[in-house]
Amino acid sequence: MPEDFDVIIIGSGAGGAAAAYKLVKAGKRVLMLEKGNRLPRDASTLSTAIVFKEGRFFNKTEWQDGRGEPFTPTGEHYNLGGKTKWYGAALLRFSAHEFEADPSYQCLAWPFGLSELEPYYAEAERMLHVNHFKNEPELQSVIDRILSSDPSWRVEPLPLALKPEIVNDPQEAKHFDGFASVAGYKGDAEECFIKLIEDEPNFRLLLDTEVTSFLHADGSPATIEGVSCADGANFRAGIVILACGAMSSPRLLSDYLVATGLDRTLPGADWVGRNFRMHINSALVVFSAFRDTDVLRKTAIFFNHKHPHSTVQCLGWIDGELLATQLPAVTPEFITNAIGPRALGFFVTTEDGSSVDNRVVSNRGGRPILDYAFERIKPSRDEHKACIHDFERALLHAGFIGASQWTGLAGTAHAVGTLVTGSDPLSSVVDPHGKVHGMENLYVSDGSVLPRTSRVNPALTIYSWGLRLGERLAA
Repeated sequence: MPEDFDVIIIGSGAGGAAAAYKLVKAGKRVLMLEKGNRLPRDASTLSTAIVFKEGRFFNKTEWQDGRGEPFTPTGEHYNLGGKTKWYGAALLRFSAHEFEADPSYQCLAWPFGLSELEPYYAEAERMLHVNHFKNEPELQSVIDRILSSDPSWRVEPLPLALKPEIVNDPQEAKHFDGFASVAGYKGDAEECFIKLIEDEPNFRLLLDTEVTSFLHADGSPATIEGVSCADGANFRAGIVILACGAMSSPRLLSDYLVATGLDRTLPGADWVGRNFRMHINSALVVFSAFRDTDVLRKTAIFFNHKHPHSTVQCLGWIDGELLATQLPAVTPEFITNAIGPRALGFFVTTEDGSSVDNRVVSNRGGRPILDYAFERIKPSRDEHKACIHDFERALLHAGFIGASQWTGLAGTAHAVGTLVTGSDPLSSVVDPHGKVHGMENLYVSDGSVLPRTSRVNPALTIYSWGLRLGERLAA
């Protein structure tokens, strides 16, 4: 294929892969540039010691928080398929009311309603092999005891992007939540979108290729014509899609705006990087008297009308080895091995409201900055605390005792909002069709456009946005 493209896509995660699929199938010449490489297929991505203890596949770039303290966002992954290779495969739709503003909770409105994304939700679910699995015996016993102790909790099956045959492979079944599948049982951006177009003559994929800036028309920095890469290569296309995630996309755009002076003239320039959200997520681990023999475990999600912006999901397999990675290094192995089979994990997720001061800052020449504080989103913080308290009380009455821990700033797996979409160029960065306000040929297809996080994992919504964007650009 000649070095001549219709569309360049920066990033291979959910939004970029979904848009690429639509564009390639429509006959467009597409170049996808991915900063990372393919993950190995040697089962190292299923190893607790390698993935969690050694952290071989985690992001290594050091950031700083709003107080200047260093930290490393391990929720970021630079590999083909991006975060989707590592997510827990829980793919849920946002509810209709979660497309509306909620001022008392500091939630912004989408520029359109649920009906706009519904057909793309359905298409993404089909392509990603979203299924419901029956609760295994021990988990069902736990659920029954929780509901008996506190009927205010409601349980639904958790939709999972897993092929049914995973239950016949215990090694994979125990290592899908937070691990990357080797056998391809998990529906992710690479398996379900990129592989379907990788051999097409009008698609080219370049790995280990970091985009550092944009190319523009002579005398018109607001008209994008391509990208520049760290290795000195330049690529040109009629359309460029920014899809490298809510932590990276705003930094790339911000650096370009500053370098060209557009930061002083573009209507929404000051909104770039702002409204950062990542969910308030806490892991809750409890211990029981019985040895848990379930394999999948992550098949149910809890709701409670008292906490309308929160959910509690079951976590996947926990054993002594995995538990040891979360405990102090001095904890004896015989203790973790003894309590591991009796451990059950839950993930308490609360939608965090928007604050313009919660933001990603490029800080070019220094460590990137993630300035995020609960004090700016008090309603979210208060509901999260109340939800954990109520669920822990229900667990205690059901005979379980344990402890919860916030995932911290490093847990950016659900990062969204930093290039928020909206109809008003004075209060948003991207228009309802995905184009950056005030710029030509530059579109965004990742979680940074989401005005709300909702109370569930955002991945399915990002895939759906990507499918919608790709279809519209192809037309």
